Amino acid sequence: MSELTPFDATRGWRTALAVAVVAGDTSVGGIARFNGLHTADAAEVVVHARAQGLIGDSGTIDAATRLLLTAELSADRAAEVHAAAARHLFAGGPDRLLEALEHARAAGSLLPLDELVDLADRGGRLSLSIGDYRAAHDLLSLAATLDNSTDFTAQCHRLCDLARACDGLGDIIEGRSHLARAVALGELAGSGDLVARAAVQYAFPADWYAGDPRASGLLQRADQFTLSDDDAIAVLAARALVEMRIPLAEPGGQQLAWITRASVAQGLAEEALERSTASPPEVRLITLQSWRGTHRAPEHLRRRREVSTESLDIAQRLRHPGHQVDAAVWMATDALESGDRGRFDEALAVARWVAARDGNPRLLWRAYLLAAGAAHIDGDIEQARELRTRAATTGESISSPGWAGADMLMVCQELVAIDDPDQIRPFLPAGDVPSLDNPLGRAVFAYGLARTGDTAGARAQAHRARRQLDPEASYLLLGTRLAHVALASDDTEMIADLIDVLTPWADHVAVDSNSWWCDGPVAAWLGVLHLHIGEDARGHELLDAGEVIARTLNDTRSLQRIRSARQARPGDAAPPAAVAHGLTGREVEVLALMAAGATNPEIARRLAFSASTIRTDTIAIYRKLGVKGRAEAVARAITLGVVAP
Repeated sequence: MSELTPFDATRGWRTALAVAVVAGDTSVGGIARFNGLHTADAAEVVVHARAQGLIGDSGTIDAATRLLLTAELSADRAAEVHAAAARHLFAGGPDRLLEALEHARAAGSLLPLDELVDLADRGGRLSLSIGDYRAAHDLLSLAATLDNSTDFTAQCHRLCDLARACDGLGDIIEGRSHLARAVALGELAGSGDLVARAAVQYAFPADWYAGDPRASGLLQRADQFTLSDDDAIAVLAARALVEMRIPLAEPGGQQLAWITRASVAQGLAEEALERSTASPPEVRLITLQSWRGTHRAPEHLRRRREVSTESLDIAQRLRHPGHQVDAAVWMATDALESGDRGRFDEALAVARWVAARDGNPRLLWRAYLLAAGAAHIDGDIEQARELRTRAATTGESISSPGWAGADMLMVCQELVAIDDPDQIRPFLPAGDVPSLDNPLGRAVFAYGLARTGDTAGARAQAHRARRQLDPEASYLLLGTRLAHVALASDDTEMIADLIDVLTPWADHVAVDSNSWWCDGPVAAWLGVLHLHIGEDARGHELLDAGEVIARTLNDTRSLQRIRSARQARPGDAAPPAAVAHGLTGREVEVLALMAAGATNPEIARRLAFSASTIRTDTIAIYRKLGVKGRAEAVARAITLGVVAP
């Protein structure tokens, strides 16, 4: 080992090591940097420390030794080191910003307040740019807490950025409180541009609190300024979205039903879109999403596809995760309604990838629901249930006002797929509940009543839902759900009415406005309705058209429905024993194939369902027939006359 250098004699190697410990970097480079040493001298410090057992064989210093070394520095010297470390770490990139923040706090008055605010601001914006929302939130919150200046412009920009960080963490409620303050600060700064930015940002995502009066008020405050053309266009587009839907009931903060105001909103959205042709991409994107969010009726499908495609293209270029997922969900819906499964899968992949990469819980919630809807199309109830559970857990964790309604819709879809009266009955409400203010919820309730034998109640609820039919609110899905009830209750009046409602859209696919529930080709439902009233030629023609679309979608449920409709003959009815034991039509088909010796995988292929769905059907059959296995089930079904021997 070499002798002590002049450096060691004047300042001591222990002090140099203590400084590095306080700075949080005991490497040779860290010792040199925070002591102002040449790297050769810093290396000598390490040699001495190892010789004295302060640095272990692994190159680390244990906690007790760190405390001992730190105590050897004066408070003033430690504060100086913390200040130097904070400046170094703030400038070094996003990975150690929170560590920099701790050093800044420990530095006390040695790090001037305005410098600390500036460092926290820059670090927060950098964190936001790379999607580190937690670091961005903590740093920008620190800057907001410490900033006692009267620079309202800087404070307004900071709050808008902080709101984006909150959105990324799934806390839109906190984010919107920051945006409301930002509007007030923009007014103090006398800047219409700042007020418009904060008010428009508050209006997104539009699915959070539909009809939020505060959003309308903030946008009106922006309108009081003389705005630039682009800001005025953005405010107009945001107003259209905010005015489109008004909640009817909010039990526990959950929005389950709305009325739409297309006559108010669509004109605003049309004007904004027309005026945005020469606007920057950020403004153009807002107007596209506003138009798409206010035009959901089937008559707009062609234009919707154009708008959602352009919207996703711009969102991808701007790399804004929230807009990317929103645009992907709308593209998925438009593709599905068009019968374009390839485009739907592409949009689903974008939504899932962006949500997973970004980690925003709200985006994950939307992606899980979209994927659950796809699983239902493929007939994989188990996968759909797993994704629905993930969505519900995520939605509840962020207090999404739509998670309960989405979960109810998914549960209803599972019950319809299983089609078991015993499993449907516990979910039927005893009376009017908020979810029945939603016509789709009422239509599903009517289906449950019909399936459990209450034909009169089913008809009454179905007719109430029919009166609520709105082209801007899952129009085709509601129509096909009502068709199911009309068929089950033999309501010829409603069948004729629904034929009139659905015929103009025979080439469409019935899907809700978020792609959570796809009810298959409209043509297939029309075919079944026509067959029911004896119009066989027209019915089979429509079934053929529906089958082409269903195969393109890989829509196993619709293919099974079409097959059953073709096999049925006038006057056919399910065997009395099947009805008595609560067997569904598909379960009877499964039993018949069992009797023919088919295995579950073979049955799944024949009926175009997933193996997990057939396994679920098999378990239900055993339970309903009171048997323990396949052979007993077949023997029991033959004895009862459910299937032929």
